[in-house]
Amino acid sequence: MRGSVKTQMKQAVPSMIIMVIMIVVASIASDRFLTAANLRNVLTQTAVLAIVSIAQCMALFIGGIDMSVSSVISISTIWVAMFSSTGAAGLFGSLILALIVGAAVGLVNGLGVVKFKIPAMIITISTQAFVKGIALVLMPSSGGKVNQGFADFMRTRFGIFSIAFLTAVVLYALLWVILHYTGFGRKVYAIGNGELYAEQSGINTKKITVQVYVISGIIAAVAGVVLSARISSGNPLVGDSYAMDSVAAAVIGGVSMNGGIGSVAGALFGAVILSLINNIMNSMGISPYYQYIIKGALLMFSLVLFQMKRRKAV
Repeated sequence: MRGSVKTQMKQAVPSMIIMVIMIVVASIASDRFLTAANLRNVLTQTAVLAIVSIAQCMALFIGGIDMSVSSVISISTIWVAMFSSTGAAGLFGSLILALIVGAAVGLVNGLGVVKFKIPAMIITISTQAFVKGIALVLMPSSGGKVNQGFADFMRTRFGIFSIAFLTAVVLYALLWVILHYTGFGRKVYAIGNGELYAEQSGINTKKITVQVYVISGIIAAVAGVVLSARISSGNPLVGDSYAMDSVAAAVIGGVSMNGGIGSVAGALFGAVILSLINNIMNSMGISPYYQYIIKGALLMFSLVLFQMKRRKAV
């Protein structure tokens, strides 16, 4: 499996190089970029996107996609804002509830794909809309209050690192080990490289697919919990941008949308790159609308690069 790890990690090298170049250029262009306050801000903003990008990677590795992560994030902030302020029991209960809802959405997505043969894009967009509707009914606009102790804890800093960002790092380390050094991880990559071949080799592809979407939903809920601490409230629309941003972060990081190629490490680099784009353009006073253009251009470039590689391989 070590050879396979090296092969998958190679896909993340270009994004790592781009990230380093962006940091060098930004530090030369602005004296304020390498300040502790700014770096802390970049990493804190990266945390949520980095976490949800793991969820997206899980789906992409098997050749699927999960657009419902955005609504799972939003409704998770609502659960925490509605119930966490009633003390330790309320906080614990709200966190568990958020994870259960994430798992339930993932279960519906997985069953829709394997039992009813619904394309992943269609079923996850459907659950995205359904959960978003529930979120709007529960909380039509931003409101509620997140447990202050929990919010303060997630904002605790160790140098330039916050607990929120360290949570993302721990999740990346955990999923990196699971995906590259366990039987489950090997099966995930096998499905992405060819579901029929995976079935013929004895892998229960339906079971693994459902498990992948459940894990994706749970991780998206974790992202929502972390975000709730940052905004200190619930918001039914706060997760909207994370569906496409998580896809962009993963693909920029070398994860193939055709499945079976890439590593979660690349998604982390991709998430940092997108956060750097936001940070640099905001510091330069450039309209946020141009950020969409740059993100879209990066995503298109990454997709074209993947297609060119596939043709050469063939």
